[in-house]
Amino acid sequence: SDDEGEYLPDGSYVTYFTEERTSNQAWCEDCPSDPIARGVSDRIEVLTSIPFTNSEPLQLLRYTKGQKYDVHHDLDPGDLYRQQGVRLMTLFLYLNDVEEGGQTRFPQLNLTFTPKRGRIVIWPNVLDEDPDEEDPRTEHQAMPVIKGVKYSANSWTHQHDVLTPMYENCRD
Repeated sequence: SDDEGEYLPDGSYVTYFTEERTSNQAWCEDCPSDPIARGVSDRIEVLTSIPFTNSEPLQLLRYTKGQKYDVHHDLDPGDLYRQQGVRLMTLFLYLNDVEEGGQTRFPQLNLTFTPKRGRIVIWPNVLDEDPDEEDPRTEHQAMPVIKGVKYSANSWTHQHDVLTPMYENCRD
């Protein structure tokens, strides 16, 4: 399925296909002007005490029967050298109940979360004592959907403002 590749000057991405991630995704880059999406972002800001501008646009996900995302980590080492800094934490929102499968699993923590509408799972991507270091415990995976469809969204909070440079076309 598709995943994001190289960022293009027009704001789109080169799409590439992987075996590790078979979900479909879309970026909600116009969401700051959408009242529902902005409401979600405002609640995330209150919950985390991290400014709205430090969060990437919501990444909307759809997993159909058999789709999954193998074990991975949300920290992008390249962010160490970008003005927004690293992804401090992930906030993963379940937008619907899934009939069967589709859990989020953290193998090193032996934790598994079942998709339920309105549920949010929050985890750090970096160590408290050194935010430039990946927290290896938070590798995770999206288990395959067995029955139904899974709709979810990612919100990633960064150390610094990520939105202003993005909307002013000066990402890196």
